[in-house]
Amino acid sequence: MFAKNWMNTDFPQVRVSANVQEVLAMMRKYRVDYCVVTDEENKFEGLVYKNTLANLQFDSTIGDYVIFPDFYVFEDSYIEEAALTFRESQEACLAVVDNDLIVKGVITLTEILEAFVAVTAMDEAGSRILLRLEDKPGQLKRVFDVLAQNKMNVLAVNTVKDDGYRRVSIKVDTKETEEVAKVLQAYDINYDKIAKEEGF
Repeated sequence: MFAKNWMNTDFPQVRVSANVQEVLAMMRKYRVDYCVVTDEENKFEGLVYKNTLANLQFDSTIGDYVIFPDFYVFEDSYIEEAALTFRESQEACLAVVDNDLIVKGVITLTEILEAFVAVTAMDEAGSRILLRLEDKPGQLKRVFDVLAQNKMNVLAVNTVKDDGYRRVSIKVDTKETEEVAKVLQAYDINYDKIAKEEGF
């Protein structure tokens, strides 16, 4: 999934020619301490922060106080890549731009969390299965084949490494956890936990 599918298009933005009063008003409107700064063609110029404007006159222009960040995201970047960049940057937001550096939106912690909820299907009703599988080809396929044979649709799957194994989380569309358990046991598939999730 791409960053453009999750970015927020309603964000604090000002032109590089704006003055301090205009920038502070924009920050108050969005209740943040930063603004995305663009030129007259909406090309990304950088960010301006409230603390850098503290000692300036209201009619001062902000051009000299705009900081071009080390980190920003292209709209066709994966949301997972955006999350990693967000963690590394430790910024309040990441600008999302196209190949011409035209600003399209921003990614904040809110968008990262919304993507995480969707990627893990937390918002959908069903059952979550937690397993520990050997980290080798075919292990996950066997589980998927069993679920498919028993008419259970996979809504989401996530894995993390664990010393030669993979910790696996699989969300299926049935809320009958006992039914899921019986199916896995019948095929000798060991699991750590099966939990019902109502979604929202």
